[in-house]
Amino acid sequence: MTDILYDLLYMIPLCLLVTILGEPGFGGPEKSIFTYLLALAMLGICVVFKHWKNRLKYLIPGMLLALGAGLLLIRSPEKWGELLWNSQWILWVTLSALGSFFVGWLWSANRRARRIFSAALLLALILIMIFLRTPNKAEVDLAMFLLAVFVADEIQHYWKKSGYLNPKGHMVSIAPFLAALGLIVFLLPAPDDPYDWRFAVRLWENAAGYVKLTGRWFHRADEDYGAVIGFSEDGNFWGNLSKRDKTVMTMTGKNDLGSVVYLRGKVMDHFDGRYWTATYEGENRDDMLDTLETLCGVTCYDPDYVRNYLWRVELGIQYQEFNTQYFFTPLKPVLGWLKIGENAYSQQGGSLLSAEKLGYGTEYKVTFYRANRDHAGYQEFLRNAGEPDAETWDVVRTKYEPLDVVKQLQDGGRWDAPGTTYEDYLAYRSRMKEYYLQETKLPERVDDYLQKLLEGAGSDFDKLNRIESFLSSLTYTVSPGSLPEEVTTPEAFLEYFLLKKQEGYCTHFATAFVLLARSQGIPARYVQGFYVRRNDAETVEVKSDMAHAWPEAYLDGIGWVAFEPTPGWKAQSSWAFQTKVKDPGPGAEPERKAPENVPGVERMELEPEPEEPVRIRWGVILLPIGLSVLFLLAFLLVDRLLTLARYRRLDEEGKFQTICKKNFGILGFLGYAPGRGETLEEFWRRLCGELGEDAPGFLRELELVAYAGKRPDESSLALAMGNYKVLMEHLKTAKGKWFFWYRYRIARMEAEKKKDKRKETKVG
Repeated sequence: MTDILYDLLYMIPLCLLVTILGEPGFGGPEKSIFTYLLALAMLGICVVFKHWKNRLKYLIPGMLLALGAGLLLIRSPEKWGELLWNSQWILWVTLSALGSFFVGWLWSANRRARRIFSAALLLALILIMIFLRTPNKAEVDLAMFLLAVFVADEIQHYWKKSGYLNPKGHMVSIAPFLAALGLIVFLLPAPDDPYDWRFAVRLWENAAGYVKLTGRWFHRADEDYGAVIGFSEDGNFWGNLSKRDKTVMTMTGKNDLGSVVYLRGKVMDHFDGRYWTATYEGENRDDMLDTLETLCGVTCYDPDYVRNYLWRVELGIQYQEFNTQYFFTPLKPVLGWLKIGENAYSQQGGSLLSAEKLGYGTEYKVTFYRANRDHAGYQEFLRNAGEPDAETWDVVRTKYEPLDVVKQLQDGGRWDAPGTTYEDYLAYRSRMKEYYLQETKLPERVDDYLQKLLEGAGSDFDKLNRIESFLSSLTYTVSPGSLPEEVTTPEAFLEYFLLKKQEGYCTHFATAFVLLARSQGIPARYVQGFYVRRNDAETVEVKSDMAHAWPEAYLDGIGWVAFEPTPGWKAQSSWAFQTKVKDPGPGAEPERKAPENVPGVERMELEPEPEEPVRIRWGVILLPIGLSVLFLLAFLLVDRLLTLARYRRLDEEGKFQTICKKNFGILGFLGYAPGRGETLEEFWRRLCGELGEDAPGFLRELELVAYAGKRPDESSLALAMGNYKVLMEHLKTAKGKWFFWYRYRIARMEAEKKKDKRKETKVG
């Protein structure tokens, strides 16, 4: 038992640690206790296999395989793939438990391996905290528990002891104290704000900056090295992408955010065939002008029901392991004057930049207008919206400008706001066409195909929709290879991507969309940021591998509209139009009187389905059970045949000893055992008084063999076998329905006898 507990001292925490680290990638139920119970159960099976010498241990995996086969057979072959796919997380949990068992076995069995693994664990913990993420409390606690066990093991190894010298026994005896210490550490609250090590962070940032600058100088014309998916200030086409899922920020918001949020970071306007750059860097209130233009367009189109088209929403951002000068906001934000939250900003081109570097702990909230993008009514608006006039612009501007701007500029009852007058709007429209409608030539074959594709499109929005659908029909891959050296112009890029390669990642599709849109006289721009799926969670961790690129197109009287040409990334988002609620004005909370008013959730009135009578599928129940029973019977039959075959190979002395061993076992099950100091003769006489004629005479024969040197012959064997049959009848009467279990245990006594002999030989 000591050996088992000593192994578990290393194996259990290691198994839990591996399961916690691997759980996000297993694809099973998140944060479910069942995942950990399954891992521990698999580990327990492995420990049973290591320490239990009885052949019964093979029943466990056999029964599991029989049950699994039964579950497959009760399903149609067409659904086998679905079942296996949905259950693959069980395979990963099992493999993690097996790996933990073998590593833990080596860890506990070999002192050199124990030292190597412990040093590797400590080093991995340090590197994870520095380069990847902050481990959670459970991960650190389990890792430190393993290191504490290692330290205790090393101390007791070099400690000169007297008396009880079993080192494993010493470790098992202190295990409850180590476990209690680990539990206390886990339950104690941790401080919310970790020590920031500002001086070290500053040194690291400066060193990283120099390394980055040097790397750019060496690689400015080189794209043969791999890229990492993550937000970057560069608009490069990397050859292939690799993923890192570092948490860069957290986003918080309610369900009215929708299922997907696009967080814009850097906006670029110029493409030379290989790189995107931002040539427009004017400091203007372009984002607010864009928001006001959309609000004006909706107000002109349907003034009583603005909320059918735009929904005022708020989200919060907090930076984690992220150092950047960029603020990330959705399209159509409502921005105050010079500040986002408590952070000063400036708008350079289409990007929002901080006055100083932003990093861990930076927080801000953004209010924006979410468009009812996929509703048919909103799409009609995108087709038919008109340009706002000065009067409508001033009304909307007065209504929707942020309050901090209004308060700053009230002067003697006169209201004004900088950068968003109607004249500013007209200048803004000219800038958008100047910078985002650069002349774009198409290869002849691409131009011919595009003309056929857009034939009959009645509006710019229809044209853009068709371009989006066409690009979405191509192939997405993160390994498209590098651009050929001859691709040095936008025209060459389109010819290569659309006519030859026809596969790529978001950068390729967004670039192609922008170029095709511009060729039709529609201003378009390239945007880099993060594509965040919410899954109805109020707080979402934004990972570095959520970085994404997408295009936006400018429509007169509407403003910028985002599109998603990357295959497999488009998400539907809309809410039902209302006909009884008018727009309540800026800052008002959206009504939520009924669930169907929550945007982003499509609800349909379904006819009630007729109730079907509950039918018990006996095949689902009986087939797995039947296969398990068949396996059990086959196992017992094979075990019985092996036992009989081994018995037949014995000589008469061996057979006699085997039967005597079984007879002693039966007597023990019946409650008869030799007393302390009682000879076989005395034991037999006592049994004669209790069993009468059925007293086992093999005891006297065994005494002659043991002490008089008699060799067992056929008569000795016949006597022992006769006693065996009589005693079995007594056992059947005494144990009743449990008789067959005792009978199996008696049949296993020969194997246990051999096991005992091996132990005695090893000790000797």
